[in-house]
Amino acid sequence: MSEQISLFEDEYLVLNAAVSALAALDIDGALTSLHRYHDIYHGNGRSEGLTKIALALQSGLSACGETDNGDRPGRLFAFWRDFEKSPEAGQAACASLMPQINHSFFRLLIRCCEAAGLPDSAFLDSRIPVGYAHIQTGSYDRAIASLQACIGSGGGSAAVYGYLADAYFLRGDPAAARQIYLEACLIDPCALDWDHLRDEELRQMRTELAEDVPREGGDDVLSLQWLPSHAYARGLFLPKRVRLRDEFGALVEQYLELRKRRLRVPSPELDARLFLTGIVLCDNEPFLRLIRGIDFAEVRREMKRAHPPLFAAYLKRIEKRAHRLI
Repeated sequence: MSEQISLFEDEYLVLNAAVSALAALDIDGALTSLHRYHDIYHGNGRSEGLTKIALALQSGLSACGETDNGDRPGRLFAFWRDFEKSPEAGQAACASLMPQINHSFFRLLIRCCEAAGLPDSAFLDSRIPVGYAHIQTGSYDRAIASLQACIGSGGGSAAVYGYLADAYFLRGDPAAARQIYLEACLIDPCALDWDHLRDEELRQMRTELAEDVPREGGDDVLSLQWLPSHAYARGLFLPKRVRLRDEFGALVEQYLELRKRRLRVPSPELDARLFLTGIVLCDNEPFLRLIRGIDFAEVRREMKRAHPPLFAAYLKRIEKRAHRLI
């Protein structure tokens, strides 16, 4: 016997039940309420959009395998990245619901990681650590611990440092976050997950530099290479103090290798990397005096040659900082 539909059921009550179920990733419950809504009220743009989202999620989650499958966390993450860019997720009528679905999805993903026995230092794919999922659920302390475990186990890529910075930023410590973003940029600014980066000022700077065609060539890769040096000149990044002489020696070797490569095959990208490495070397001038084969004045000449306007802005920033310390 089929269930009778109440003629007095409130329209918004039925639709809100569907929204609540979908936000909690209860796909069956959401579809039941949406079918009920269509039967009674014949649907509208919002309900049709919700139905498309629910069906896309149902199909994608089903294709990711069983809960105890060790491959499922990676499959889930790959599905989510595709779903984020899908027409269903991009519907304007459902935009306010997507953050709630995102939160519920990553809670599911974390449960799957735990069921699969994945450690904190594990990765969901070649670039995305488990700690990223903790960020999405608002568990910032756990995200920080997980991402630090990745770094400690040798997985300290630019992307991982970027996510660690995101976690500090969201936890309410933008100063620490900015210095970690700088660490990520010293590895490779192009490898950060800029689409999900949490520091809006840095994201805005990326947009500005990408649009600055005359100076940066209109090349997004080149703009990203120059971005950390611009951020330093604007005061977003503070000096990076190197505490260990061995660490500084490695930085000098990196600088000398970059300079050698640039002499063989000049390129704007190498100029950008030399400029940023030069900033850090000059921030640690006392160490610079102790190492042969490199000179403070020479480093600054290379920086000026690479980008005269930015070098002038850099010197102004250094001067302002020196006046504050007096």
